[in-house]
Amino acid sequence: METTTISTVSLITQGKHKFYSFTMESDILAKVCFVISRDEDPTTGFQRNLDERRAREIADYIDNGLGTIPSSIVLSAQKEAELEYSSKNKSIKFNITNKSFLIIDGQHRVFGFKFAKSRLRVPVVVYDGLDIQDEARLFIDINSKQKGVPSELLLDIKKLADRETNIEALFREVYDTFHGSKNSVLYNRLSPTKSAKGKISRKTFNMALNSIYSVLESKTANEIYMILNNYLFSFSHLILSEASSEDYITNATVFRATVSFMQPVAMRVKDKFGPEYTIDNFERVIEEFKTRIKLNRIKSAGNSYQNLLKHFNDALEGGFSLWAH
Repeated sequence: METTTISTVSLITQGKHKFYSFTMESDILAKVCFVISRDEDPTTGFQRNLDERRAREIADYIDNGLGTIPSSIVLSAQKEAELEYSSKNKSIKFNITNKSFLIIDGQHRVFGFKFAKSRLRVPVVVYDGLDIQDEARLFIDINSKQKGVPSELLLDIKKLADRETNIEALFREVYDTFHGSKNSVLYNRLSPTKSAKGKISRKTFNMALNSIYSVLESKTANEIYMILNNYLFSFSHLILSEASSEDYITNATVFRATVSFMQPVAMRVKDKFGPEYTIDNFERVIEEFKTRIKLNRIKSAGNSYQNLLKHFNDALEGGFSLWAH
């Protein structure tokens, strides 16, 4: 049986639990760890299913030379490991088998190590002597007590980290213009770094803009802002303000449907008035179909913006004639 010894190991006590903290080569870690998913074993499994795409993304992240894995992989030593700790040498010894350690936290990172060409020394925390119930409780504690970073905040700081795509940079500039301009129809209605009731998050805004990006990609951020602001002002004034006193433009479903609907409305504006996307021209087009939009569909939009968008499109096409002027 192949074994390995790791030195510079710390034995840490927290409450009733004791665990070992040390670093391990990522290729060895990939050899000695395993998971049991809930689908694989409904009796003893507690992990979600492995996502190979995510693991390969981690491998690419490691291999590009910029990757760093500072957070600890949390493991539970199994009987196959025959783990031995030397307090004198501050070292541990264990068997190298594919069932030596059960992964409590970090399964996709470990799976990514299997695909990576590069090797890293990775922080590891190992519990010893846990039964299945202890392992499941530890899994719950780790995944319920730690809170993920909101996606809105990650989007907001991507510029700082120099990790923005060109599209993300464009959308950020448009969003920030809407957020900062007092002439913006969305002024005081945006929340850049977190999800907030009655506010449009950066994530919702980006998803909405992505639906019309194909007709905007040749425009500058300021041009997109001017056209979209004129359209949203017109739509809010003629349609959404009729729904009730509630601010429906900040409802994520309504906002995404409304922004997606700009494309056919802008096409109608261009057909009638040329590429002059003014408030007056948008309002002239919207006046033609606004009575066919049912306000109760806006009030009960639910979570499917596609259904509301279909209703908007049906209203637009309902009175259209090839002979209309």
